[in-house]
Amino acid sequence: MHIKPLINLFRYFLTEGINLKILYKLLFILLYQYLLVYKTMKLDQYLKWKNLVSSGGEAKILIRSGSVKVNGLVETRRGRKLNKGDKVIFLKNELIFE
Repeated sequence: MHIKPLINLFRYFLTEGINLKILYKLLFILLYQYLLVYKTMKLDQYLKWKNLVSSGGEAKILIRSGSVKVNGLVETRRGRKLNKGDKVIFLKNELIFE
């Protein structure tokens, strides 16, 4: 989700004199949708984000080999969605997805 279209939308609303109640409702809806979309992450992306692997290919190989556990179970799907509170164990690193 890019922020530039949102900034342009708010500039339009402010210059055209839109009702503030409508503006606040739109802000609430956009924030709610943002939180719904970005509260999960794929396992391979998470390993890259935490700098545990250097590339997506490396993450794929290590996940497929069974080197990664999620919530105590070996996970071989690199596209597995992590939710808040999931515990990821990789080599000697133990991380909690937040």
